[in-house]
Amino acid sequence: MPSSIDFFGKEIPIYGLCYMLGIFASAFVASLICGRKKLPKYEIVYSAIFTAVGGLIGSKLLFILINLKYVIENNIPFEALMKGGFVFYGGFIGGFLGLLIYTKMFKLKLSDFAGIYATVIPLGHCIGRIGCLFGGCCYGIPYDGPLSVTYTESLGNTPLNTPLLPVQGIEAACLLLLFLVLLVIYFKAGSTTFSVGAYLTGYSVIRFVLEYFRYDAERGSLWLFSTSQWISIMLFAVGIAVIIKGLKNKKR
Repeated sequence: MPSSIDFFGKEIPIYGLCYMLGIFASAFVASLICGRKKLPKYEIVYSAIFTAVGGLIGSKLLFILINLKYVIENNIPFEALMKGGFVFYGGFIGGFLGLLIYTKMFKLKLSDFAGIYATVIPLGHCIGRIGCLFGGCCYGIPYDGPLSVTYTESLGNTPLNTPLLPVQGIEAACLLLLFLVLLVIYFKAGSTTFSVGAYLTGYSVIRFVLEYFRYDAERGSLWLFSTSQWISIMLFAVGIAVIIKGLKNKKR
């Protein structure tokens, strides 16, 4: 698996390229949704700045917390953590806080934005996971079968010359399907509440299951489950509560 592409003599990391493409794709679809719903597009642009900053901070902080023990035990320079990757759930929580700050500052309704973000996030996340596949992070368990991937370059702690399950690609496919389902829900349900609840429950199930096929020990664990599985359980509960609330409101 190549980790970069040559662009007029310059090596461009595919991970970073996919990260940026994911952001632009999500923003593009969000602007189209705003046009259909007759919402001001500039509000999405401004809120996206707060969300992106919060997401970057949150994803990096959770990455540091998860890997801090490993770094200390192996006497790895702390700067290595800063150069390392990001954790999606940290970015999700940080991005939500950024959006919450934006809506509170300008006295806007959080629900007007939440449904749009819940719908487009899986699309950007899908493209980002493709970057993970090429970058070698979040790699899967050893698997010598159809569609297995083998890394031959030094990519952090990625096992080299070992066939692995392309769990990043599997998650990308699941996220693309989730995005299409959420797009239908957003326009058919008539309430952003269902979009948010469907996203939280849908992705938490995907992530919980796929964690069993991950092989990167750096993601952290507590008792029976990994860090991401614990967060998935909490978000699933929140998603169910949001859906129940939406059903009650619709009944009224």
